[in-house]
Amino acid sequence: MSRKKTVADASPHVVEWVVGFMSTLLVVAMIGFIGFEVFSEEGGPPRLAVSMLDQRSKAAPNELLFEIANSADTTAAAVVVRGELHIRGSADVETSEAQFDYVPAHSKARGALIFSTPVEGENVAIRVVGYADP
Repeated sequence: MSRKKTVADASPHVVEWVVGFMSTLLVVAMIGFIGFEVFSEEGGPPRLAVSMLDQRSKAAPNELLFEIANSADTTAAAVVVRGELHIRGSADVETSEAQFDYVPAHSKARGALIFSTPVEGENVAIRVVGYADP
């Protein structure tokens, strides 16, 4: 009579050892990466830069398109961008503001400021006024 092998008698196959070893390496690497990110993160405030876009709409000559970029590792919330339109031949300054709920780290967002007079050919200053920590 021949003896049948049972599951308990069988030794693990080489493939099982390889998969187990690779899984262990993957888990250790993930734990190491997360630990590295926790202890090496510099944090710091958001670095926000705003720039005007060249797109001028003939349908909306009062609209000034802009882009805001956050180059930091920190998200900025409630970001306020203000534009000042200095009307030529006048001492008047018209202001317009736009608010973003948030600008994530290492990202860009676009928006528009709308004035009551056309912006083409006028002196426009645009800047970030403030933000909040999320």
